Amino acid sequence: MAHIELKAQQLLKRRAELRNPPNTIRELETFSKWPRTGLRRGVPFADAADLNNRSDNYVEAAINYVEAANCFKRCDISKAVDYFIKAINIYCEKGKFVMAAKYHQAIAELLEDEDDREDAVSHYEKAAGLFKQECNFSSANKCLEKIAEYSALSSDYHKAINIFQEIACFDLASSVLRYCAKHYLFCASICLLCSEVDISAKLQTYVNMYPAFEDSREYHLIQCLAGCIEHNDADGFTMAVKKYDSLSKLSQWHVTMLLRAKKQIREYPDLR
Repeated sequence: MAHIELKAQQLLKRRAELRNPPNTIRELETFSKWPRTGLRRGVPFADAADLNNRSDNYVEAAINYVEAANCFKRCDISKAVDYFIKAINIYCEKGKFVMAAKYHQAIAELLEDEDDREDAVSHYEKAAGLFKQECNFSSANKCLEKIAEYSALSSDYHKAINIFQEIACFDLASSVLRYCAKHYLFCASICLLCSEVDISAKLQTYVNMYPAFEDSREYHLIQCLAGCIEHNDADGFTMAVKKYDSLSKLSQWHVTMLLRAKKQIREYPDLR
């Protein structure tokens, strides 16, 4: 952090010299009295970025807006988002769409921490769109996975299923990523369980897409859970999930969605 504060102090000195030389010492004395927070480090970067912008030095302006955002995200999320967006606008104007996507993703992650799902998803969608535009499909898929997870948590199972299937299809087209398709087909299958539809036909579609899926623990778990729901077997559902979890640890998202699926069975105990 010391190097960031030093750079901030240098920027503040430069800004004061440009604006009004006699005020330089007074501004630096004021700066030295500020608490050692993101505010102290962020304001000089933001002011420098504004000066860069007015001088048509847009690349440097974008860099300083990002530096300001990274400082403010420790103390003022809304300001951090504002400065990230200023940087994004510059990068988009200059055709640097991967950089713009990167900072949309950074905003989404900040908003996730604030539990602002709706706005987080919006920025993940913008990031995914820009990454796709630049054929950076790996980064786009990371954003799409987040969108799918939040869509499922919001009970938009159709949207979540389509996205998980899209990512699975992308992975299946790659000899390197092919094995990862199982994870996304598993997530899509869990969403199918929650949607209270007959999943047998869809599961067969997934097997046709990726024959190895049929031999996976994930496929056998989904088949078992679908049978438990059909026969109202709460204990069987619980045991099947616990057995799988003992071999392959389930994430919080998986547990949450499986609990939703289990609500189709009345009088059920906790999964864990």
